[in-house]
Amino acid sequence: MEQERIISKRSLIHIKTAKVGEMDITHVSYNLRFWLLLFFAIFSFICSIFIIYRYLSNRKMRNGLHNHCIVLIIIINVLLIVTDIIWTLVSLHNTGRSPSATSSFCLMWWLFDDALYNSQTAILAWASIERHILIFHSKHVTTQKQKLIYHYLPPILLIIYIFTFHINVLFFQSCENSFNFNDLQCGSQPCYLGRNFLTIWDTIVNNAMPTVIITIFNFALLYRIIAQKKRLRQPIQWKKHRRMSMQLISLSAVYCFLDLPMVIFLFIQLIQDKDPDVSFISQLYLFIVTYSITLLLPFVVCLNSLTIDRQRHIRISATVTLALYKKPFGQKIETIA
Repeated sequence: MEQERIISKRSLIHIKTAKVGEMDITHVSYNLRFWLLLFFAIFSFICSIFIIYRYLSNRKMRNGLHNHCIVLIIIINVLLIVTDIIWTLVSLHNTGRSPSATSSFCLMWWLFDDALYNSQTAILAWASIERHILIFHSKHVTTQKQKLIYHYLPPILLIIYIFTFHINVLFFQSCENSFNFNDLQCGSQPCYLGRNFLTIWDTIVNNAMPTVIITIFNFALLYRIIAQKKRLRQPIQWKKHRRMSMQLISLSAVYCFLDLPMVIFLFIQLIQDKDPDVSFISQLYLFIVTYSITLLLPFVVCLNSLTIDRQRHIRISATVTLALYKKPFGQKIETIA
């Protein structure tokens, strides 16, 4: 008997929608999702380009080891927008029809969608681990050899693994993929999802584990920094560590609040016998959550960067003001309103 399909994290939006009375909501659903996705994708793309230019044009930011994974995540975000999201917008505009009704295009769409999204999550998971090294064990990233081993090599290996896995399960499986050229992402039904081992591996290792690592290591990072601040009583060092930690914790919060519920949904669906029917509101919610994870990341990075600049400006302005209004020969400083 044919096995029921188990959906992947990035294909949650393709769950079959339950009928609401006799009302046909398909056309409304496509239009609403099209405009929502288009609106946020445009601003996310502009913000991503701004962040990449800002981080790469500034030498200090470019050389900061803690910024490299962030820039890589944003670059992947741009690739997702110009591939998966644009193709999804075209498909939504055509009421679900694929931009190209060929199996090769559908396979490439699935590859870019799953591999890029999982790469983004995996790199953030590694950044959550690496931030402990950069803050508490910085002596391990002083030489070029140490930087290669502990800083540059892990994200490269993660990307190679993820693309190798998805290329293998999409292009080199003996089973036959099923394509629906009149549905979003060609129906998003790769045949490997019908194989128990590959499905469980993909769900646990590629989807659930990075999210769990992000959650655990960022809570641990926050605890270690607060504990060290109380123990060593070093306010200057604390400010430096706080900037480095909050940059990552804010990004991780997006995954904790949006991605973690989807991981739980995946586990529930994994033990079910068939695909669930969901209401129109639930489907729209899943669609928004699925894409908002990717599209929100540039705004979070940009907000952090602007907040740090504002704090620096306040400190510099206060110092200059103090110097300008300080009278010579040890007289009192005038109070400035």
